[in-house]
Amino acid sequence: MASDLMDIVRGFTPAHADLARSAGIPALLADEDYVEAMARVVYYWAYPGVDTFGRTSMWELMDGKAGLQLGILPGAPKNFTGGLADYLSPAQRWVVSPNNDTIYGAGFADLTEDAAVIQTPTDVAAGHYWTIQIVDVLTNVVHRLGSASGTPGGKFLLVGPGWSGNVPAEFRGLLRVPTNVAGVFPRSYAAHSEESQRQARAVLDQIGMYPLAENRPGQRSFGYEDAAKTAIFPPGITAEMLAADPDAGRPQWVKPESFWSDLGRMLDFNPRMSDADTPMADQARALVALHRSDTAYRALLDHAALRADVALHQAATYTQVGQDAGNGWQRQPGAGRWRSDWFGRALAAVIYIYVNDFHEAVYLIRGTDSDGSLLNGREHYTMTFARNDLPPVDRSRGGFWSLTMYDKDAFMFPDAPSGRVNIGTVDLDAGDLEIHDGTLTLYLSHDEPDDPAARANWLPAPDGQFCLIIRAYVPTSAILDNVYRFPDVIRSRQ
Repeated sequence: MASDLMDIVRGFTPAHADLARSAGIPALLADEDYVEAMARVVYYWAYPGVDTFGRTSMWELMDGKAGLQLGILPGAPKNFTGGLADYLSPAQRWVVSPNNDTIYGAGFADLTEDAAVIQTPTDVAAGHYWTIQIVDVLTNVVHRLGSASGTPGGKFLLVGPGWSGNVPAEFRGLLRVPTNVAGVFPRSYAAHSEESQRQARAVLDQIGMYPLAENRPGQRSFGYEDAAKTAIFPPGITAEMLAADPDAGRPQWVKPESFWSDLGRMLDFNPRMSDADTPMADQARALVALHRSDTAYRALLDHAALRADVALHQAATYTQVGQDAGNGWQRQPGAGRWRSDWFGRALAAVIYIYVNDFHEAVYLIRGTDSDGSLLNGREHYTMTFARNDLPPVDRSRGGFWSLTMYDKDAFMFPDAPSGRVNIGTVDLDAGDLEIHDGTLTLYLSHDEPDDPAARANWLPAPDGQFCLIIRAYVPTSAILDNVYRFPDVIRSRQ
C-alpha cells in the first residue's frame, strides 16, 4: 500500500518539468490544478470523519470515569455509552441543533481489537419512542434499532470490518460497521410531565453499549441518572468559566490549518471504509502522503483546505441547505444514508451532525419566511396547520413531531421567557395548545403575544435572526414521499 501511494504521489510531478524555455511549466500547473481540485473534494468527503474522530478525545477525558462532560453532555470511556437524566440544556454551546424531545445518550466504539455489546430494552411501554443510532466514522447511519424498527429487547454484537468469530448464543444478532470507529447514540422520548420523564429515564437506562469483555448473563442497568450527578471538565475548563462564557473551550473539531495531519490520523485508525467511500479514501490517502512528503505541495494543500472550509461554512446554513420540500421548507432527501452525497454529508456535519436515517426521522429546516426574507425575532410570524391536518407520524411506534427554535448559529434560545424552546406533540398531548375547530396556529416572535390564545401557542424567538427545524419522528409515507406539506411561515403585515 505504501509503495502504491508513493507511485501516485510521484505522478503529481511532471517527468520533465525543467524543459528549456519553461516548456514544462504548463504540465506542472496542470498537475497542481488537479491536486488542488481533488484536495477540495477530499475536504468535503472527509470533513465528517475528521470531526467524528476528533470527538473520540472523549475516551481520554472519560477514561475510567462515569459522569457528564462539562456537566451538560453525555460522556463515556471507550466502548461505553453515557447518558443524560434530562433534556440537553438549552444554554449549552457545544452541540449544534440538538432536539428538545428526547433524553440523549452517546458513546464511541473502538472496534480495532474487540467487539462491543449493544443492549436494547426489554421493559418498554407500548408506543414509547426509543432508538439507538449507530454510525460509521463518516456519519453514515449503518444501523438503526428502536421502536420505529420494531427491534426486540436483548443484546446485539457490534463488530468492526476485520472481526471474525461466532456470535454468543444469548445475542439476537450481529451489527457490523465498515470502519473501526463507530458512534452509538441512544435516545428516549420524554414529554414534559414528571411521569413521562421518569419513563424516559427508565427506558434509557436499559439501552447502550459496553465492551464484550464485560458481558455477563442478563440485562444490565447503565446507571445514567446517577452518573449525571458528576461533572467532568477538560483540563483548563471550569464550571465558572462556562457560566461566564458558554463558548469557553468549545472545540473546533475540524481545523483547516491541521486538516491533512488530522485526516491522516483518522485514515490510519480506519484503514477500511464502506464500499461507497473506499474510492475517495484511496484518493485521500494519496493526498495525505503528498502533504507529508512534498513541501511545495504541502502549501498548496493547506491553502486548498482553507478555501474549502470557507466555502463549506458559507453554504452550510439553514437558509441554504437542502431541497425544496414545499411552503418554504428545505430537506435533504437522503439524510443519514449519504452514499456518494459527500457534499450533503459535509453540510449536515456542520449544521446537524449525526442526523438520523430519514426513515427514522425527517428533518425540515428554514431560515426565511414566505417572502424569502430572513427570519428575525423583531417580526411576528404564524404557522397554521389546516383543520385536522397535523403531521402524520406513526404514534403506535412512538412517532412524534416538533418545531424547534434556534438562533442564527443553530443553538437553542436559552432565555426563552416561557421556557419553551420547541412546540409539538408534547404540548398537544399535555393539552397546552389552543386548537380551534381542528385548526392549530403557532405564533413565533420575540415579544409575547397579547392575546391569551396566541400566548398559549407561542414559540419565543431570540431578539434577532433565527432559524427553525421541524422533526418528524417515525414519519408515515405521506411525509417520506413529500406528499404532506408543512405550513408556511407567514410574517404579520400589521
